[in-house]
Amino acid sequence: MYRSAIVPAVVLVALAGCSSTPDAATPASSAPAAASTTASSAVPASSPPASPAASGSQTSDDPQVVADSLKVQISEISAVVQVTEANDSNDLIGRPGKYDAATFMKDSRLTCSASELKDLDTSCGAKLERWPSQAAAQARADFIQKALEAMPILGTEYDYVRGGLLLRVAGDLKPSQAKEYQQAFLG
Repeated sequence: MYRSAIVPAVVLVALAGCSSTPDAATPASSAPAAASTTASSAVPASSPPASPAASGSQTSDDPQVVADSLKVQISEISAVVQVTEANDSNDLIGRPGKYDAATFMKDSRLTCSASELKDLDTSCGAKLERWPSQAAAQARADFIQKALEAMPILGTEYDYVRGGLLLRVAGDLKPSQAKEYQQAFLG
């Protein structure tokens, strides 16, 4: 009996570091998790020039530049915060084989329990993570989706990959709202 109580606790602790978990005040979304999407940042020569905001979000690999561009395109992004070692809720930034830069975006359509935006996780909006490669970013997205599928109590999340960037969007947003992030990020 003691062992059967420990195994689920260990699984929850292991998954907590890799995905956003809804807080007690925010109910888990019943919306299905979006499939990961991969897109190229190449723009055909015949395409008309993009607006400066769209151009920044679709060409840069700097999460801060991309997040600032997304904020211009999505009016509900109320704050953009650079993720550092001190405020990384996943405690992965800069570690070997993990993301080396990240930026958090607070979405005003979501209630957020993060006090003074110190506990930054996707349940409050969206997070951009920069991984060493597109394969690493896609592996992270796939891992998160599998973990959330295995443990529905953890909630849902929309994940979009472009190059080495992974955009993680709160699953509590409606699919049409998440699509705003997808379109602004992928073009």
